[in-house]
Amino acid sequence: MATALVIGSVLGGTGVAHAGATEIPKGFLLTEAKARKGVDPDFKDEEWWTVSDNPSRRLELNPCRTKGKPRDGRVAMRTITHGTSAPSFSSEQLVLYRNTKSAKAAFVKLQADLKRCPRATYWYFGKPLSVGDQAMSVAGYSYKKRKIDRSISPVMWAVARRGSALFLYTDFDDHANRHGVALNERGRRKVLTDQAKSMAKKVCDLPVGCG
Repeated sequence: MATALVIGSVLGGTGVAHAGATEIPKGFLLTEAKARKGVDPDFKDEEWWTVSDNPSRRLELNPCRTKGKPRDGRVAMRTITHGTSAPSFSSEQLVLYRNTKSAKAAFVKLQADLKRCPRATYWYFGKPLSVGDQAMSVAGYSYKKRKIDRSISPVMWAVARRGSALFLYTDFDDHANRHGVALNERGRRKVLTDQAKSMAKKVCDLPVGCG
């Protein structure tokens, strides 16, 4: 199968006429418009965004803390991160692979790593989600004396694959309700799942093999 991705003449909802091979169109990610707008300079020490198209960046869920240049068949990648001095953190990441087989292998490896790399002070728990072709909700908890340390908020993820696209959403106390109050675990999981569902539909504007 050819490794080049040829993006159609019109991408639904993106306003992009065309893009070069292996590119993710500018503005394609859910949080991208806000990220590229940036923050008021007066608040630059309290809130920040980053946008990266580096294909060698690690996946935002990396249970085994793997280092080195990935060689998993990816052909394009965009990562958007948001942080505050609270502290809080969230991210959105879209990875396009050369074929569905490579994307599926990357997802399966993440599932295996969750079980393979437990640590004495940090544990991951994952459960299936009904999103795309494969998906899971993951929570990472700090442990103390073999019990969850409830004084430390867990990091949460929604990871999904559709065709040859893998997408990840991360949250560490960065999502709040309309009053600005941090959401509980259930609320954060719902936000992440909803984001993954939105991207599962959106990636079908790209030639990733949506069935």
